Amino acid sequence: MAIEVKYKKQEAYWEASVNGAKVLEYVYGEKDDVNPSFRLVKTLDGNTITIYRPWDHPWHPGMFFSWKYMNGLNFWEAKYHGEDNKVVTDTFTPVDDEEVGFNQSISYITQEGENILEESREVRVKEGPDGYFIHWQGTFTPTDGPVTLDRTEHTEETPWGGYAGLSCRFNRNFLNPVITTDVGEFTAEDAYGKAFKWCDYAGKVDGYVEDTWAGVCLIDHPKNLRHPSPKLTYDYKDMQFLSASFLFDEPFVLNMGETLTLNYTFYVHDGKIQQKNINQIWNTLK
Repeated sequence: MAIEVKYKKQEAYWEASVNGAKVLEYVYGEKDDVNPSFRLVKTLDGNTITIYRPWDHPWHPGMFFSWKYMNGLNFWEAKYHGEDNKVVTDTFTPVDDEEVGFNQSISYITQEGENILEESREVRVKEGPDGYFIHWQGTFTPTDGPVTLDRTEHTEETPWGGYAGLSCRFNRNFLNPVITTDVGEFTAEDAYGKAFKWCDYAGKVDGYVEDTWAGVCLIDHPKNLRHPSPKLTYDYKDMQFLSASFLFDEPFVLNMGETLTLNYTFYVHDGKIQQKNINQIWNTLK
C-alpha cells in the first residue's frame, strides 16, 4: 500500500492518498472550526466515514480532539456558545520519509488572550489489514498555572454528558451501528460510557445492493493514564459519534511542571471487524 502526501502551507491543509485515491484531509486554519481536524476520512474502498460541520453541531469538524472545559472556559463549542476561546497552531511539520504524518504544536488561548495550555501533537498514518491506522499522540503542558480539564457531567439530566477528548463524528449512514469491543458486541446504547480497551463503531454504507459495512475502531493505548477510559457511542436519529472519554468519571488537574500524554489509534476499515484480529492488534501496542 503506497501512501502519498500533499501539503499546502498557505491553506493550512494536509492530505493523504492511498494508491492515488484520497483518504484523508486535515485542516487547521479554518476560521469557522474551533479545533483542527481530519475533516475527511475515507476507507480504502472509498466509503466516507466522517461528516464535517453537520447542521446540528457545526463545531463537529469530522475526526478531532477537543477538551470541553479548561479552567471553566469552553473550548469544544467556544464561539458557537458565546466564548471566543481559540485553538491556535504555532507550527505544522509534515512527515514523509520512513513514516507518514505530521507534527503540530498547538496553543490554547482564552478569550482574554491568555495561553493556558500547549500541546505537542504527533500523527502517523500506517498500513493495516483491510484498512489503515491513524496513530494519534498528544502531549499537554500548562503554561501559566494549573489547568483543570473538565466536561459536562454525565447525569440523569444530561445523559449525553461525559464527552471531551479524541472523537469521530460519523457520516449520516452510520445509523443503527454495531459496536464491537474487547469484551463483546453491543448496541450503541448499551456500550455508552463503558470502559473498553478498544471499541469499534461500524455501520452499513449507502450505494450498494448487498449489505456493505465500514467503520472505525478506537484503540486506547495501554499506557494511557486512566486506561481503559470509557467510550461514548452515540446513536441518535441525527447524530452518530464515537469518543474516548478520559474525563467521563471526573475532571483532571494538570499542574505546572507536569505533562499529560495520551496515545490512541484509529483503525479505519471496510467490512465488519473480527474481535480476535483487533485483540491481536491491541496486543502489539503493549
